[in-house]
Amino acid sequence: PENIGFISGGSGMRELTNLDKAQIQKIVSMMSELDSLADVIIIDTGAGISDSVIDLILASSEILLVATPEPTSITDAYALLKTLCRNPDFDITTANVKMIANRTQNYQEGRELYVKLNSVVERFLNMKMDYIGAIPFDQNLTRAVMKQQPVSLAFPKATSSKAIMEIALSLENNSQTE
Repeated sequence: PENIGFISGGSGMRELTNLDKAQIQKIVSMMSELDSLADVIIIDTGAGISDSVIDLILASSEILLVATPEPTSITDAYALLKTLCRNPDFDITTANVKMIANRTQNYQEGRELYVKLNSVVERFLNMKMDYIGAIPFDQNLTRAVMKQQPVSLAFPKATSSKAIMEIALSLENNSQTE
């Protein structure tokens, strides 16, 4: 729908979590072939800091770091950035990390999450993230999952749908100015 293509990496396929360097490089080169067919390519690595996740992030021109207000999510987000900063292939001076707060109670909680995480990242990792918005939790997210539809199509007027649209527009406007 809406001219969006989707390639599933598979669910519950253990071999996809332990890709070697050669397999990751093949995926990265295939992604560059897709570059001519797509305006934007998003790779959802999920949580965790496996070698394949780090390699995919290193191959990306932009990193969208999604974190929730839960302590484990904040810790995981910081640990990922710390691991990246310790990688010799990661250039902190050109890193383009943008944070999205997810499943927040409201927009203010998303902003507070960013301020908290960014202050630690600036202090201990000497890098800065940009903040591009929050996606407040609403019941329509759960309803859309049950319908197996994106919330923005199933419930376009939902709070979460509007927030996702604002983030998408922010990303689009930012890419046009670069």
